[in-house]
Amino acid sequence: MKIIVDADSQPAKEEIAAAAKRHSIKTVFVMSNAHYSEKNGMADEVILVDNRKQEADIRIMNIAEKGDIAVTGDTGLGLFLAAKGLIVISPRGKVLGEEELVVKNAMAAVEKKRLRAKKGRVKLRGPSKYTRQDAQRLEMTIENVILKSGEAK
Repeated sequence: MKIIVDADSQPAKEEIAAAAKRHSIKTVFVMSNAHYSEKNGMADEVILVDNRKQEADIRIMNIAEKGDIAVTGDTGLGLFLAAKGLIVISPRGKVLGEEELVVKNAMAAVEKKRLRAKKGRVKLRGPSKYTRQDAQRLEMTIENVILKSGEAK
């Protein structure tokens, strides 16, 4: 088991690495060259990819194995990984099942289609601010998933 992190926009890297280290689980941060900084050195492995669109997602798909944990906010990637047998966790600490990911992915497609059809200026609201509680929830969720899997040390 390893924890694979879609690390380009993951604000809680320290919490993920801490939870993994407590149980001797390998962490792999996958990110584009543009998002790398020395702070990412807390992972056991950092995989840097080109800045091309979907490059990090493709690399994650290739290294993921059944039973791994993936932390991603990308519903399309999450859906693929869940179908492959991974446990998918959102950046805010919610375990996402395959059925839920199918619904989220369909909703995103409908929303994008609606926006393309709309003329003029469209103002979108993004997610709410990432809080300390979100990071703590993510860390606790990772701990719980590791304990349930029997991989805890």
